[in-house]
Amino acid sequence: MIDVAIIASVRILTRLSGRGTIDMALTHLVLTDPAYTAYHAARSAAGGQVILDNSAYELAATSGRGLPATDVLTAAAMVGASDVICQDVLYDGPATLAATSRFLTEAADARYQPSRFMAVPQGTTRAEWLTSYDALAALPGIDLIGLSKLSVPRCWGRPVAEARLACVAELAARGGPYLHLLGGDRSLPWELREHRRRGHEAVRSNDSSFAYWYAASGIPVDETTGRAAREASAPPDLTHRQLTGEQLTDAERLASLVLDAAGHSTRRPVEAPR
Repeated sequence: MIDVAIIASVRILTRLSGRGTIDMALTHLVLTDPAYTAYHAARSAAGGQVILDNSAYELAATSGRGLPATDVLTAAAMVGASDVICQDVLYDGPATLAATSRFLTEAADARYQPSRFMAVPQGTTRAEWLTSYDALAALPGIDLIGLSKLSVPRCWGRPVAEARLACVAELAARGGPYLHLLGGDRSLPWELREHRRRGHEAVRSNDSSFAYWYAASGIPVDETTGRAAREASAPPDLTHRQLTGEQLTDAERLASLVLDAAGHSTRRPVEAPR
């Protein structure tokens, strides 16, 4: 089974994100939105696993890199995150290695100590990405590797789902840390099914706004194939977007589709205190 974090707008966290088996919090929202912070802190306090993202995807069009250790670890303490994603630099393997190493050095002296650290390999070619993977996986303190929905498709020259399936198959011969799938494309349910069907046991978790954003965008999803009719616009609005009753019902259906694809059709999520 693959654990799933369902990312949704701040306004519907309890109803939609609460269906996930784990949670993913975004550093920039933890630092700016008290309600968002309180939700994830409650999930953690109730015994749930909260992964803290460094917001690199959301900052792709501006800084092109995740937030630094100071910001991420401050946010981690605020929500009680068990896992944090170290700073990475989009499409730049050497810069990501330097940023991740610096992050781990600063984290060693921080007051709050998460249980696990995740690194995210980067590159513009497959060779650069694999070199980045090897270097990051060898760093003391790295427990997980995140597979980007941006750099992996670029380096493997395929759509997100197909690229990551090929990437994971190639990594199997290398061994290394467990893998987390960062986000997904229109084929996320199909991708999750395929990882399980192909025996990719290194893939342990995924986070995605698939259920929320495809419902909000009104894009049909074929439950049989596990693919949406087309790609949704990116990035999703995680702060201001409201869903109609019909859209929210559809988002819940899509969340169930993702969970089923990941092997959690009967699993009950950890409930946050009211």
